[in-house]
Amino acid sequence: MTTRERFRHYLETGHPVLLDGATGTELYNRGVFINRCFEAANITDPELVLGLHRDYVAAGAGALLTNSWGANELKLAGHSLAEQLEKVNLAAARLAREAAGDEVFVGGAVGPLGRRIEPWGTLSAKEAFDAFSRQIACLERGGVDFLFLETFPDPNELEQAILAAKAVAPHLPAAASLTIDLAGNLVHGGSLEQAIQTIDGCGADIVGLNCSVGPQPTLNAVQRIKGLTSRPLSVKPNAGLPRQVEGRTIYMSTPEYLATFTRNFLQAGVQFVGGCCGTTPAHVKSMAVAYRHFMAMRGDRSKDGQARGAADRPEAPPATPASAGARPADERPVVSRVPFAEKSRWSAKIAAGEKVYALELLPPSGVDIAPLLERTKKVKAAGIDVINIPDGPRASSRMSTILAAVMIEQRVGIETILHYTCRDRNLIGMQSDLLGIHAVGLRNVLVVTGDPPKVGNYPNATGVFDVDAIGLTRVVHQLNGGIDVGDRAIGEPTALSIGVGVNPVHRDFDYEMERYRRKVDAGAEWAITQPVFDAEDMFRFLDYGEKHGLRIPVIAGIWPLTSLRNAQFMHNEVPGVSIPDAVMEAMARADSREAAVRTGVEIACELRRRLEADVQGFQISAPFGRVDMALSVARPERP
Repeated sequence: MTTRERFRHYLETGHPVLLDGATGTELYNRGVFINRCFEAANITDPELVLGLHRDYVAAGAGALLTNSWGANELKLAGHSLAEQLEKVNLAAARLAREAAGDEVFVGGAVGPLGRRIEPWGTLSAKEAFDAFSRQIACLERGGVDFLFLETFPDPNELEQAILAAKAVAPHLPAAASLTIDLAGNLVHGGSLEQAIQTIDGCGADIVGLNCSVGPQPTLNAVQRIKGLTSRPLSVKPNAGLPRQVEGRTIYMSTPEYLATFTRNFLQAGVQFVGGCCGTTPAHVKSMAVAYRHFMAMRGDRSKDGQARGAADRPEAPPATPASAGARPADERPVVSRVPFAEKSRWSAKIAAGEKVYALELLPPSGVDIAPLLERTKKVKAAGIDVINIPDGPRASSRMSTILAAVMIEQRVGIETILHYTCRDRNLIGMQSDLLGIHAVGLRNVLVVTGDPPKVGNYPNATGVFDVDAIGLTRVVHQLNGGIDVGDRAIGEPTALSIGVGVNPVHRDFDYEMERYRRKVDAGAEWAITQPVFDAEDMFRFLDYGEKHGLRIPVIAGIWPLTSLRNAQFMHNEVPGVSIPDAVMEAMARADSREAAVRTGVEIACELRRRLEADVQGFQISAPFGRVDMALSVARPERP
């Protein structure tokens, strides 16, 4: 029987396995500096890695994990080693196999990619899946017996790792291990119970916990989750929490302490027990004594490798009641999303197929809102549907768009579209704002990533960017379904009409269209384009959307130019704006300020006429607050 076959047999019959201890902290203890790539030691110092594996075998480990936790292409790229992906992973598998021989199992260690995955980060699910697939393929070729996907704080990323494992190496059992905090919660927030059920449903063969905390919090978490899955469980706790002692970082849990909890884990029904950060061969040696004692008390014949029958496995305890943690997805109260047409007057007109008109006005850079309200009254009288309020455009500091929108809607009685940027707030603040936006009666939100601080007046300010526009679109869509970013029910769902931006003239059209597709998939309900100055650019974008099934309503952005200088500035200094030569030449021919304004309005009106039949509506900008210019372009039919 090969080691792969024997591991599968152990898995199916419930035979406990003692895993090894830490790799990273032990390599550091043995001289690998913290600023080096630990996985590169597989090819630069293979004897050091081989020696560590052999020490764990001698200590009594029944399975080794390869030195490949951070050997994915993204993390390797940080050390200029991305091209060494295959070499590093194959060496990791070869060294572990050499130390393991024919008796000890080898697990291919796979860790997080080092970048947050959507919806909380900019890395797409497909990009994560592809990166995991490439690493897992190398480990499989290297001869590992199983895969150990470990130390994942985000179940969304772990899900992609599981799917990659099942796609690339379906014959290899895959363990999926989350990391938790002292309270037993996911490090990035959310329900541990729900996450366990998610990774179980994705097809993980083993589910479990590792790293971050010591044995006691890990055991507490095991008691919470063991009734939620029929999969075998694994644990690899740290040797307690590290402490600073006279300038040194020391893990305080002794080998004897780990041995006690090894017995506790096994008695609780955990099948795979090992150690993570701070555990050493000395810890594993003590854990092995506890492991052998447990096996002897059960009557298992561990020396000849025979496993006990499946009927001897301890019965699973009754399911943890919902009050012990977050409720599973199928036990959440059912909430009905507010239909799109009922969210706002703006949404109702779009849903009815009517033309819509928005006019963009900047909030004040100071405290005096009176001029903005006066312009807004003029806009309302002209029959415009909504006022579009940018959120810190060009990374500028202006009055809160939320407060400006509230005052406009309450004092003037016209709806607003609230731009909301990812630049200035973390996820906690964004969710708080979005709940408040709904509570005060605002309904239309345009989700944008936001200009980075370095382009504005405060280049030393910090940009947050916990998520980008794609991720935030998904957050708003989730709140509209009654679930917050921590996967908890919020009661009454929000009813926010979700708009996104798109740039038909982006210098990398394919890149922009891929982001647009992901925004639509995330829950976008309508889109407003960057200002366009050439109808053909808009037609190309609309044709692409039709061809690829991206059929959400599109509102075309139009900017009436005021002068040649304005056109040059827009073309050269405003990201995402491209002005054709013909427009530049027309503006250059204007021989006075008044003539330039007329020309700008004429160009914008002609563009509106050409696009009239192909878009849902228009968003007209009022350059420098010139409402008269914007209204000259819009001319909507009065209700």
